[in-house]
Amino acid sequence: MAAECGTECHFFSVRSYILVSMKNPLPSSMRAPKRASSPSLRERKKSATRRALLVAAHRRFHAAGYEATTIEEVCVEVGVGRRTFFRYFVDKESLAFPHREERLARFVELLGGAPKTESPVGSLRRIAHLFAKEYQQHRESLLAQQRLIQTVPALLARENAIDRDWELAMAQLFRERAVGVDDPELHSRVLAGAAIGVIRATMRHWFAGNATADLAKLGDEALDRLERGFLPG
Repeated sequence: MAAECGTECHFFSVRSYILVSMKNPLPSSMRAPKRASSPSLRERKKSATRRALLVAAHRRFHAAGYEATTIEEVCVEVGVGRRTFFRYFVDKESLAFPHREERLARFVELLGGAPKTESPVGSLRRIAHLFAKEYQQHRESLLAQQRLIQTVPALLARENAIDRDWELAMAQLFRERAVGVDDPELHSRVLAGAAIGVIRATMRHWFAGNATADLAKLGDEALDRLERGFLPG
């Protein structure tokens, strides 16, 4: 059982996720069309260095603890200097959220490209299904990552900042679609705030259940409640 998985198991599940994600970070339905040319040798080397830094960092996080791990130790293990490290990550906290920017960028692309005839909740539901599929495939590593986050106040604060980024992005996109509504600014802010609350609550519920539930189904149920205004029935 994942709940009984020790430090070594947690590391290898995270390592597996990193290796798979670096090669193919998003499912095909969520990725932009591939470029015609193959990655250059320079690009492959950069990808390998970033991957090595992530693997080394997560091995140390789960063996010695996040707070006890230093950037210098990670760099020494990989054989690179601090300057090289900061070409890939802005700080140590970024190692715990390696796909933050690309996931938000893809979400914005999907929501911004939603059909104008589709309701905001309908768009969120469709996009949630895509992300749920990816998360289900990597549940073990996501559980390990979440356990790490829950033990480190700095990572909890970073997670809240990430949620805020998503909320602001949604508010902007909802505002662009708020045609013919009273006070579009308030409308978009409230809708985005409600949406990120539903997303966060659903993910916490999923993690609390050891990520065994059908995440897409949970998302549908949560969005159903949002859509009907949490009325009974």
